[in-house]
Amino acid sequence: MTTGFATFFIVLLFVLTIVASGRYFYGLELRATARRLTRALNLEIPKLDYSFEQIVYFASLPSNIPSIRNASRDNLVIKLDYKSLFFPRLSGLKMYIKTDTERIILAYLPIKDFRLPVLDQILEKGKINESDYQKISICKLIHPATLREISEEVFQQIQVGRKGRKPAAADTADSKERTVKGI
Repeated sequence: MTTGFATFFIVLLFVLTIVASGRYFYGLELRATARRLTRALNLEIPKLDYSFEQIVYFASLPSNIPSIRNASRDNLVIKLDYKSLFFPRLSGLKMYIKTDTERIILAYLPIKDFRLPVLDQILEKGKINESDYQKISICKLIHPATLREISEEVFQQIQVGRKGRKPAAADTADSKERTVKGI
């Protein structure tokens, strides 16, 4: 009976070790591969350009929801979203407002949509494959400076909306005014 318990305990310990260390070793492998690739391509991860265009928002911009509108930058939380527990793969970033009483999801950025123009050109030339592209892209996405910029962008969007864009009602009024003037 003790051998059965010992076997069960060892198997449980093994599974817990795999689960607890999976993300760490995944991140370690990503960073090592990205470092090797960027060195070979003469690139620096912090200097790679990207766009905020692919962030999917789940609240109107700017938001009229009081708990979102009144939130501070400290309430905005970015969480890495992994696909699997045993062999984790980053699938995107979740951004949400966390207050004492609630947690409201604001936006999501899928990793497959996080594109880097320089890497797109290198991929097209065949110097890297899609897997290498993803590894470098993920390293750029989880870089502290990138996370800070994304956090600032999301906060800006929920507070003041799209830069330089008028509300839909104003666009409609402008287009009606242009149509009337044109006639």
